Amino acid sequence: MWTLTNVTLSIIISISVIVYVIIIYISKKNSKKSFHVSLVLTCNTSITIIGSCISLILMTLSSIGGDRNITSLKSIIFWGCHIRGYLAIVFVISIYLSYILQAAYRLFRIVYHKYKYLRTMSTFIYYILIQWILSFVFVLPLLFLNKNSSSYIIYLSEDFNCAVSFTNTRGIIFLTLAVYILPLCSVSLIYFWIIYDIRRKRKQSTVTSKLRRQNKRDRSVIKRICTVMIVLWTLGAPISLFLITFITTGYLHWIAYRVCSLLMSLSFLFISLSSLYVTPQIYKKIRILFGCVKHHKRHQRVPYSININIERERRIESILLEYTSFTDPIIFN
Repeated sequence: MWTLTNVTLSIIISISVIVYVIIIYISKKNSKKSFHVSLVLTCNTSITIIGSCISLILMTLSSIGGDRNITSLKSIIFWGCHIRGYLAIVFVISIYLSYILQAAYRLFRIVYHKYKYLRTMSTFIYYILIQWILSFVFVLPLLFLNKNSSSYIIYLSEDFNCAVSFTNTRGIIFLTLAVYILPLCSVSLIYFWIIYDIRRKRKQSTVTSKLRRQNKRDRSVIKRICTVMIVLWTLGAPISLFLITFITTGYLHWIAYRVCSLLMSLSFLFISLSSLYVTPQIYKKIRILFGCVKHHKRHQRVPYSININIERERRIESILLEYTSFTDPIIFN
């Protein structure tokens, strides 16, 4: 039941994020203002979370139906069991790939800020499409690379679901590498690269004030994302522990699959909450909503170049006035 509670909360939060992004998009479109790519990436991550939560809900209902011998729920077991197992893995890997896209966006903003075409809206729309294609392609070997071209995704009688069994060493190692280790290592490397570049630029005096402010904002976001990544690594540790225990001892506890489902639901809940925490536009609105930050009306700023021109004109006019007071009486309108 805790699993159902977690995934339900995750779906509610993710849908709220998507609705919020749509509202921002409509308001920006009406006011002809720019729409942030980070919001689209957050919306993409929310969609992957919703898909994963729906898959996990079906798996949990199937397990409850098998445990309690509920006929209406037991029918879910045989309803596209292998396809549901495949799609569940696809949605999970798409979550991690969406985090790679968010890391790449920060990389293009900070390290390759001169190449604006890398971080345009249209470019990242293509990246999102590629992300979903790769999510389906990466998991395809699980369907036919087992012995005699069979699938690694099998029916688990102890869990009343279709998934990759812990007893299948090749399949579970491939799944762990493709879904968990490689994506998280990629995200971690990108953020280490960004942090190294920020520290290197601190020693240079050629960084503009605008770029320095942008890097400061991105540093705060990176700190939040690093916190998310640490927790994601931690949540995956028990699954790896079950795998290592089975490989070394040959024994697998019957509750292993249920614990993995509970940990997955917790990770989905945390990721959906982190979407509110990591995205600056959403995080700021939430803090204003709960009274953490007072909403100050932003005053219209005069560009620095205009200020320089105004001061220059006043200075020239005062010089001319001083000059003409000793010469011809010229009147300035």
